Amino acid sequence: MPQDQFYNEKELFLRVAEGDEIAFAELLKRIVPNLQAIIFKIAKEDDVVREILQETFVRIWIHREKLPQLENPLAWLKRVALNETFTWLNKNAFRAKIFAELHEGLDISIDNPVDNLSLQETQKVLSHAIDLLPPQRKRIYLLSRKEGMRPGEIARELELSDGYVKNALTLALGSLREKLKKAGKILLHIL
Repeated sequence: MPQDQFYNEKELFLRVAEGDEIAFAELLKRIVPNLQAIIFKIAKEDDVVREILQETFVRIWIHREKLPQLENPLAWLKRVALNETFTWLNKNAFRAKIFAELHEGLDISIDNPVDNLSLQETQKVLSHAIDLLPPQRKRIYLLSRKEGMRPGEIARELELSDGYVKNALTLALGSLREKLKKAGKILLHIL
C-alpha cells in the first residue's frame, strides 16, 4: 500500500474516532466489500450478511475511539465483523435447538387427555394474547412466527425499517410471555 494511501486511512480513522459521521460513511464505503465477503463465506445468505454488517457498524461506531490507537485497524474491523458473525450463528443455533426440543416435547398423544387439555389451554391463552397485540405488532409477529419470515424480510414486505421490526417483535414477545406467565403456563421459552 503506498504511503500516501496509508496516511489517508490513518487520517480517516482519526476523524471517525472524533465522531465524524461523514468520515464513518467513507470508512464503511471502503470496508463493506471486504467485510461482506468475509461474512458471506460463513453466513451464506444476503439477508443475514446485511443484518450482521449492521450490527458490525454499530459496534465499530460505539468503539470508534479505539481506532487511532490500534496498530492494524483494518484487522480489528475484520475481527469485529467475525465476532458479530459468530454471535449471530450462536443465537441461531440456540433458537434452532429450542424449536427442535419444543417440537419433540409437543409430540402429545391423543390417548393422554390431560396433556391435550393443557396444550389446548396454552394455545387458547396464546391466541388471545396475540389478538390483543396492536395491529402492526400482531402482523409482524404472525409474519415472523407463522410464515417463518426473518426481520429483514418482514421489513421489506411491510416497508418498515429493520430496527422497527426487531423492536416490534421484542415488544410482542414480551407481551405474550407476560400473558402466558399470568395464566400460569410454563412454555415461556417457546416464543
